[in-house]
Amino acid sequence: MPLTPSTRRTPFPTMVGTKSGVSVRRSQRLGNGAKAAVVAAGAKPPVHPEPPVAAPVPKRAKLQTATPRAAPAARASHTVKDELLPLLSPEEVARCTTLEQPRLTFDLQEAKAYLCARDPRFVSLFAQMDLKTYEELRDGEVKELNLFRVLVTSILGQQISWLAARSILYKFCRVFAPHLDEKPDFATLNRDKLPFPTPHIVLDASDEQLRSAGLSGAKINYVRDIARRFADGRLDVRRIVRLSHDECIAELTQVKGVGRWTAEMLLMFALRSPNVLPVGDLGVQRGMVRFYMSGPQGPRVSEHKRKAGADAVPCAAEGDAPALPLPSTHLDLAALHQEKDVP
Repeated sequence: MPLTPSTRRTPFPTMVGTKSGVSVRRSQRLGNGAKAAVVAAGAKPPVHPEPPVAAPVPKRAKLQTATPRAAPAARASHTVKDELLPLLSPEEVARCTTLEQPRLTFDLQEAKAYLCARDPRFVSLFAQMDLKTYEELRDGEVKELNLFRVLVTSILGQQISWLAARSILYKFCRVFAPHLDEKPDFATLNRDKLPFPTPHIVLDASDEQLRSAGLSGAKINYVRDIARRFADGRLDVRRIVRLSHDECIAELTQVKGVGRWTAEMLLMFALRSPNVLPVGDLGVQRGMVRFYMSGPQGPRVSEHKRKAGADAVPCAAEGDAPALPLPSTHLDLAALHQEKDVP
């Protein structure tokens, strides 16, 4: 006998199996862990006791273990600029920046004799190469040392090629001396003769003016810091020339943008200080390694750096004196060039 809608079997005996009399959602079937099916009107749904409603548990108050924050302090009414030292007069600043160029404290021939006595390889080296000496040793002219100019020029040339540094230095000077030609002849230009601004003038210049010369934001800050230190007397060339090497380096490295290498370059080329060897300079390190790896007769000098008429092969040192032992170095020798020419 075929089942009619009214007699269709259902999995639930209390439910009438009619299409219109019940609506069971798939998600509500007991087999799926859902609620009991919704029963049509007239049928008693199965009785399921409701679980008792648990009383809400009061939240535990958090313990105040952290140190209570102090009330923010009131901001000071003054600014950083108010704490700067007062500027000196232009006349006093000129005395802080400029003095007569210091003289060498040793004789060149005595220095060469000392080096040859310490290591005979210098005998061969001096026989093959000319030394680049300071101009005053050739012409006897006494020059002025403008320490402000030296430091600013050093900052302008940092981390760029010497050609770019030459161009930026000229543009920097032209910002304050617009009568200079826009495109100079660098082949004949003497940069020591270029008009250079004073610390007061640099401090009065805008960032846009300095940026037009090719200065980055960092270099603008460095140049302003140097100008400010000379203008308020914190930097004084009269005091610096009397300092020892270590004291001078400690003084100069307080300036923004000036590190130990820059301070050592200033000691050698501006203050004419003896016995300064910038061991952190990579070029010096490479030259020292090639020199001490050259053997007892000294390094071979390339032809374009050799004296006219000098022998290509190093001559033997007099008496065949033993050379000094190799100095300790942290350089990776594999990174050096294979040739042993003097750089």
